[in-house]
Amino acid sequence: MKTATVLMLCAAAAVGACHKDSGEPPPDVPKPHVAAPVAVKKGPSAEELTAGMVEAASQGKSLTAGMVEAASQGKSLAPVKLKFDLPQRPMLGQELEVSIAVLPQIDASPAGIQVMGGEGLTVGLSPNQIDLPPLEAGQVYRETFKVTPTVDGVLLLGLTVSLKHDETTDSREFSIPLIVER
Repeated sequence: MKTATVLMLCAAAAVGACHKDSGEPPPDVPKPHVAAPVAVKKGPSAEELTAGMVEAASQGKSLTAGMVEAASQGKSLAPVKLKFDLPQRPMLGQELEVSIAVLPQIDASPAGIQVMGGEGLTVGLSPNQIDLPPLEAGQVYRETFKVTPTVDGVLLLGLTVSLKHDETTDSREFSIPLIVER
């Protein structure tokens, strides 16, 4: 009798395990809707916005054509770049327009630029300070001012950019070389 019960249970299990096709399609299981990621269209970078300027080398680099990145003087903590452009050649005794671009790498407020004419340069700013609006990292802030060379040769125009952030003020000094012709 035990054998008959075991056989009966095995037969019932085999019949229950049989997956006979009833001809009906399986019920529709809703598929989750997954949207494809949408690429965020960014505007031009700060470097792209200042690409037409010549980049001046800091120590150990050479000049390249385009916009100029002013050479950094000494050790600096302020996370900022400064580029410049001279629309014309510096000539002795002629007023020269200097266009600069400040490229902060942190948010800062307030910010300012102190412009110092070296020996043989007269700065057309009074006072020699440019105040900037609150700065956002990755943006470009352009300013223009005039200088007049009073001697020929290689002259240096000094600029100090000061940024206030997190209750701290950091400064970075730059110099712009001007080759003045007669």
